[in-house]
Formats: sequence, structure tokens, C-alpha cells
Amino acid sequence: MPFINPALAFGACAFAIPLVIHILNRSRFRTVDWGAMHLLESIIKVNHKRFQIEQWILLLIRCLIPAVLAFTLARPVLTGAGLLEGNAPASVVILLDNSYSMDSRSEAGTRWQRAANEAAAIIHSLPRGSDISVIQTGGRPTPLFDRPVTDADAVVRRLKHLNGGFGASDFSGALEEALSTLSAMSNARRELVVISDFQPDDWTETGASAATIKERLQALEIPVDVTFIPVTSDATQNVSIDSLEFPKHAIGVGQQLPLRATITNHGLSSMENVRVTLSVDSVETEVTQITLAAAAETQVFFPIEFSTAGSHVIQIEVTADDGLRTDNRISAAVTVWDTMPVILVDGDPSSEPLAGETDFLSVALTPFAFGRVSLTDLITTRTVGASAITSDLLKTTRVVVLANVPRLDASQLEALTVWVRDGGAVLITAGSRIDVNWYNQTLFAEGTGMLPAAFGASRGESHAASDSHRTGSAIVAQRFDHPCLQFFNDATNGDLSTATVRQWYELSPAVEGLWSTETDSTAPQSQDNSEGDPQVKRPAAIVMARLDSGDPLLVERMFGEGTVVQMATAVDDDWSDLPMRPFYVPMMQQIISTMASRISPPRNIATGDPAVALFAGEQTEPGPDAQTTAAESPHFTVAVVSPDGSRHTIQTVVRGRMHMAQFTATQRPGIYTMSLPSSESIHFSAESERSESVPQLMDETEVTKLAESLSGTVVASSKVWIDRDDVRRHGREIWKSLLAALLALLFMEVVLQQRFAGVRG
Repeated sequence: MPFINPALAFGACAFAIPLVIHILNRSRFRTVDWGAMHLLESIIKVNHKRFQIEQWILLLIRCLIPAVLAFTLARPVLTGAGLLEGNAPASVVILLDNSYSMDSRSEAGTRWQRAANEAAAIIHSLPRGSDISVIQTGGRPTPLFDRPVTDADAVVRRLKHLNGGFGASDFSGALEEALSTLSAMSNARRELVVISDFQPDDWTETGASAATIKERLQALEIPVDVTFIPVTSDATQNVSIDSLEFPKHAIGVGQQLPLRATITNHGLSSMENVRVTLSVDSVETEVTQITLAAAAETQVFFPIEFSTAGSHVIQIEVTADDGLRTDNRISAAVTVWDTMPVILVDGDPSSEPLAGETDFLSVALTPFAFGRVSLTDLITTRTVGASAITSDLLKTTRVVVLANVPRLDASQLEALTVWVRDGGAVLITAGSRIDVNWYNQTLFAEGTGMLPAAFGASRGESHAASDSHRTGSAIVAQRFDHPCLQFFNDATNGDLSTATVRQWYELSPAVEGLWSTETDSTAPQSQDNSEGDPQVKRPAAIVMARLDSGDPLLVERMFGEGTVVQMATAVDDDWSDLPMRPFYVPMMQQIISTMASRISPPRNIATGDPAVALFAGEQTEPGPDAQTTAAESPHFTVAVVSPDGSRHTIQTVVRGRMHMAQFTATQRPGIYTMSLPSSESIHFSAESERSESVPQLMDETEVTKLAESLSGTVVASSKVWIDRDDVRRHGREIWKSLLAALLALLFMEVVLQQRFAGVRG
């Protein structure tokens, strides 16, 4: 046991003073003969033992008094079984929950404010030279600094400028980030502190992998002390907008877009006259009032139209008296198209009306133009022959339809491959004139080409080869998951199963695989391959619709940044009666418009996912005399404005003939506005799952059990953590306890002296 004033501890030797006095007093006595002594002998024999015990008790107390006084002045420190660390620096990682549930407000403020204060207190208490890393868990794990820092004041200053309200916490990923950070730190003492409100859903995945995380903690060369600090507040009432749904197909100017918002009351009491507002491009356009039953959800519908093309923002907000306002609004980015140019490549043209391969498709895509009415078609078509395909033609369109095209020459194939790889969309339909061997060997190429599936044997009979009693196959009626066909999940929009497909090709969809960028120059450089890996992951083809024979009818596969859809039958009426069915027009429009609108990376993303924009311009296309490659093309600076109003700049990177702008700091829900070099502004909406909108938190028992699963402990506040850390570093002083003991001994000595003297008297 160490002492703060060790020299004074020698004063404990003063315990011998009362003992010496007692011995001296025993040796200084005289024997006096007294005649009546024999009358007291019986009393002395009876009380002698009691007198001795009383004397020894008083002697013991008198010896303890100077000893305890000396120890009190020496200020002893309890250290336990370990050695004192003193002011040795530590390596500390703090996982700070800044998700939107931390915006829950009470009379004492928000949970986030308390969490930030708790973190600041811990950081201020650390010894000089300690490594500090604060990792924000909202949206996705995000370190406060690129690397651990030793300047505690700088960390606290940055903490004061932070806010909560980010996406739902990813504690599984945050713990992985924390372990990686701790393993790279240098100090002998390692601490992991988790400050959170401990929403149950945030820890579901972590609980399942707790054993793995615990093994990783134990596998570290230097042990890590894990501490949980719950930050809670009383919140029983909350209203949230859980989702905003609208059709994913392309929308044109003047077309109606139906919106459906799902609103949930998580509280135990109903709410009346709740105001719900719709805003378009920050302008309030619609208002309604609803009643929310207790612990129930309701839906609100808003139909809207856009008068201008371009990127637009829609937002729905609920005005309610609840403790968490962050989840009372939801937003979405909508791209409104002026026109969608489509190139129809006719592989079997004809001068007769509706006898060409693409004639029915052209009418279906532009019904207003053929009907000579005043309404405007969203899609504009241009029909060409296979020989007209060039790179210059492809620059003018969003979708290319290869309808019964026999084959392409090498230069056309290269131009089409590059165009699709850089973000184009192609619909390939079968027919009697296609060269199956060329499609399979060159365009499918064992799954490495752009064709989603290999053509197999031809089944059924065409219109010309069959008689009046011909039979065929029907499209399977089902609930369609693909955006191109979700329109037909509503039976009022048409029944695809009523059509008869008389002839088709068997299709063998491509499976998932890897594409070598070293051996294949046409391999796409996906945005997920920003590090230039030698292999690019190729997703498997998706079957969009099937025939009742079991054969795929429509198959899709991504090809680089673009998409390719393959149809097993012809697009005209030679192999089916599809063009004669009422749903043919909306079906083809849904397929083509969805393909065109899906060329761009998604504008509605989850918090933490990157906001990606692909664009081309005059600057990206070299002149006729230029000798530069795409990799030598200039990079552009793109500005991004976050939901909190902060402005960021990013540099574009070249992807084939396109430029890609990627902004990764999307942890906060809301609208991100990206200004492109062409002066066009596009919007991205980042939204989080509403799992944290439920007011109930983990109780004390659940948090303790979670901490124990990671070999950690739970403390009530940063003060408790600091006190515990102080004891670990400097030990626990017990001079106050010794002083109390000294006073007690003095009091006992006086009381016992008087009592024993009284008894003898």
C-alpha cells in the first residue's frame, strides 16, 4: 500500500508510547502491609480477570490512536491487485451515437447534447498524450478525425460543432471500425467507450455477432476495457413518417405522380387534427389534416404534377407534439423528363403498314403522335436499319431497341458495347432473322458479354406456320417485383396472362461471376470498382417475367453502368398476339421508360450510401485531332450542398467516356444538391429506416447483458467512469476513513475510561 506522504507513516511507531508508559507504571509500585487486606482477597480474585481485560482494551485503543493518526497524515492509497498507472497516456476510442433518435428532447435537452457532454468530459479527463478517436455511429461509422489525435482540446472543439439527427446507427460496423482503430494505437492502456441511447434495433445485428466481436477483443495483444454509458430520456409519444411510395417509372412534364405516405403513431394515446403538408421544391402545395389512432398507422395520398423538366424535390411533413421531430418529415428526389429519345433498330423492315418489325412498338411508344392529338408523348422514337448504328447516333438516345436484328459488325458492336457500359440501355427482342450462334458466341460470350441470357432452342410455331387451331404459352400471372412490370400488380391496368405467345426461344440466364479487366478491354469500370481491381463482379441476370411453360420471357442484366433487357419472343405480331392486347401499350412504355430512367444511378438512397452522378459533356469528348485517352481527360470540380447547408467540393473521376461524381458523406437524412459543370443541379434524397422511431429503449438489464456479452461493464455517467479511471490510475485514498476511525477511537477511549472508572468506583 503506497502513501502520498510516506515519511509521516513512521509516526505509527508512536503506538509504542502508551505501551511503554503502561510497562513503566507496572514496574513502579510499592508493597504495603495492611491488616484488613484479607477481607478484600475474595473480591480481588473475582474481579482480577475483568480488571485485566479492561486495562488491555484501553491499552489497545491508546496504542491505535497514534498509529491511526500517523497513517491518516501519511494518506495511504489502495491500489487493488494491479499497479498504479499514474498519468501514463491511454488509447481511447469513443463510439458516439449521433443517430436521429438522439434528437429526442426532454426538459433537460436532447439526448445528443448529453452524449456530447459525456464524451467531452471523458476526453478532458484523459492524461496528456493520450490517443483519442471519436467514431460517430449514425448513418455509417464515421471517425471525427482521419486518425487518432492527442490534442484533447481540438477533439472537444469539433464535438461542440456537431449535431445529431443522422441515420440509424450501425453498431456492428462501428465496433469493427473501433477494433481496427484500437489495434493500430500505441499506448499500453486501451479503452472502448460506447455512449448511446441503446435502441434495440440498432444492436440486433451486433447481438448476433457478439461472440465474434468478443473473440476479436480477446485476440488483441493488449486487452481493451469496454464500457457502456446509456443516455436516455423519458419519451412515450412519437409520430413518424415511415415511407414515401410512388411509381418508379419515368415521369414526364404534366403527368400525374401519385404519392403515398405511411404515418405511424408510436404512442399510447390518439392524436387528432394532425397537420400533414406536401412541399415541392420547398414550396408548400398541399395540406391535409388526419387523426392518428394510438399505436396505429395510416396513409395519406397526394397526387402531384410537374410543370418543368429536371430534378425536383418532394417533401411530406407532419406537425405533431412529440419528443422526436427528426422523423416527422420525409423527402424524395424525382427526375422529370421532357422527352426520352429511343432508337428502334428494325431487323425486318417493311413498306406495308404495321408489317415492319418495330411498327407496333413505335405506335405503342408514341400513341399521341400517331393519333394526331394535342397531347405530347414522353418518348420520341426514330426507326433505323442495323447499318445506321454508329457512336454518333448512340449519343442522341437513351434507349436502343434491337428488334429481330440478325447481327452487328465489329465496329457497331464495339460502339454499342462502350455506350451500354457507360450507361446506355438496350432492349433485345427475338425473331426469325436473328443469328442465334452470333448472339450466343459474341454477344453472350459465356456470360461475359452484354446479352443477359443465351438463346436456346426455338419452341412453338409462328403465325405463318400454324393453323387456326394453334396453341401457345401464356405469361404467368404473378406479383411482379421488377419496376418495369410493377404497374401490372394493379389488375385494373391489365392482365398479362391473357396474351398468347406462339413461338419463343428458350433462354439460359447468366449466373453471377467475375469479369477480368486485365484480359478484357471492354470490361466495365463500375463505380464499385473505384480502386481499379483486376476483376469486376458481374451480377446474375434477373428473370422479370416467365411463360407458363417455365421458360423466361423477359430477362435483365446490368452491364457496367448500363442495363440490357432480353425478350424471348418477337416484339411484333408474328410470334404472339401481344400487340393486339390492350396492355401492350402500357407494358412497352413501362419497360422502355423504366430502362431509360434507370440509366442514372439512383437519386433516392439510404443514409451512408454514396450519391453518384454520371454525366458527359463537351469536355469529355476529344476532338477529331485529339490524341488523349479517357484516362487523360480533365477532372471537374463539383459542388455539393448537404441538408445542414454546409458546402463541399469533390473531384470527378473518369469512367469510360463518362465522368463520375461521387459524394460519400451522406450520413445525415435529407436532400443533397449537386451542381454539375453544366450548371445543372441534381438532387439526392438520403433517408434512414425508421427503426429508431419506436420510443422504447433497452432497459438496464438488457444493456448490462449486452455489455457482458462483450466482456464490458455499464456505468451511469461519465463522472462514474472518470472516478473509476482515477482510482485505477492513482488508487483510492482512505485518509477520510482513517480520520473517522481516529475520532471514533478517541471517543471510545474517553467513554470506556469513564465507564471502567465508574464501575470500579
